[in-house]
Amino acid sequence: MTALDTLLAPASVAVVGASDNPHKVGGRPLRYLLDQGNAGRVYAVNPRQSAVQGLKAHASLEALPEVPDVAVLCVAAEQAEEQLALAARLGVHHALLFASGYAEIGAEGLARQQRLRAVARDGGVRLLGPNTIGIASFDSGAVLSFASIYADHAPADGAVAIVSQSGAFGVSAYALLRERGLGVRCVAATGNEADLSCADFVDALARRPGVRLLLLYLEGVPDGARLQRALHAARAHGVVVVAVRAAHSAAGRRSAHWHTGSGGAADARLDAMFAAAGCRTVSHLDELVASVPLYLDPAARAQAMPPRVAIVSNSGASCVLAADAAERLRLPLAELDADTRGMLDALLPAFSLNRNPIDLTAMLLADPALLGRVMAAVLADPGVDAAVLGLLAIGGPSYDVPRFAREARAAALAHGRPLAVHSPHAQVRAAFAREGCAVYGHEVEALQALAGHAAHRQVLLPTAAWNEDLQDA
Repeated sequence: MTALDTLLAPASVAVVGASDNPHKVGGRPLRYLLDQGNAGRVYAVNPRQSAVQGLKAHASLEALPEVPDVAVLCVAAEQAEEQLALAARLGVHHALLFASGYAEIGAEGLARQQRLRAVARDGGVRLLGPNTIGIASFDSGAVLSFASIYADHAPADGAVAIVSQSGAFGVSAYALLRERGLGVRCVAATGNEADLSCADFVDALARRPGVRLLLLYLEGVPDGARLQRALHAARAHGVVVVAVRAAHSAAGRRSAHWHTGSGGAADARLDAMFAAAGCRTVSHLDELVASVPLYLDPAARAQAMPPRVAIVSNSGASCVLAADAAERLRLPLAELDADTRGMLDALLPAFSLNRNPIDLTAMLLADPALLGRVMAAVLADPGVDAAVLGLLAIGGPSYDVPRFAREARAAALAHGRPLAVHSPHAQVRAAFAREGCAVYGHEVEALQALAGHAAHRQVLLPTAAWNEDLQDA
């Protein structure tokens, strides 16, 4: 049990400023609560209407039949302090404030934000915001957010949680994961962090059953000691943390200040803190999302560092480009043993490229079983730690892409080797993603993902719980 459990899975929620229009800030969280499986009681607060979206409307928080666990304050900044004070006086556990116009606009806004913090702390209510798009907990159905993206990408519970100071960054990560077919447990956008911070959510979500991987976006760290404790708690509970830490530059820090009132999250002290907690830092949103499938893949077990890589493709050009990229990334190409080379000699023509990279040639068009046989041979080789499979110019009924995906995935699972698949074709990537493969757009992206994942696993090897729990994810 954590202090945030009643926010992540509230028994009752009041939406203050509830609207009949589901596309407005006051209407969307109410619509989500009614439509997306929320198990708690829902109350609409609107003094000007008798009903909102089919619910009885109450004149104020005081008029509700019970004190809600959470008050979602869909009100302007001018009303926020009054509504927060009322929530605190009634004994509401948590309040969310979407309004902006606080620390991110300068001294006057900062003073207003400090008053909010004082009201919340004096009254014992934990505040998320201001300047947040809210939180969405898909295991409990408590989608307390006005983000439209949750309507565009149907939720599915999963082992990944997202904690972000930026709302747009957090929901974009959610959308990209859902497009890959990956489930998400929670998206928490902390905004200006007048009270609750990313550290609070890292700590709470790391303790939540079923969470195995936590994606983090930071623009500032107001309490380094608190974040340090949260990151170590995550590692102790077997939860992997991968982060984007923004505002390295003076211009970036200035932008962060005007975005969330933050001062940057990328100095040497924080580098050391994240390294000591076994957390991985990546550069951008795409790299963050691209890292996820390998962490959740039961085939991606511990491996040598750097991993010895086998390159397989139906394109000779892709083999050459991948070999170039592997050298730049200092990834050694695996030396295949005599048995593997013999099997490949029996399967492939003599004119294909030397046996790593492995060129499937146009034979793949004539023999749909070829890919599965090659991948099984390569992934069984004791000198191979990981494999990259590239498929180009694959389309039409002549290629059985679903079969390719099934058989390549089966080989990876049978031999416990991570497999990264790259293709410029969306339909090919989608077929492999449906089988649980990590998919990428091109050779360099696939090899970078394997290299980063392998290096991080080496850091995490002392945490035995991590290795065991990820296999059950």
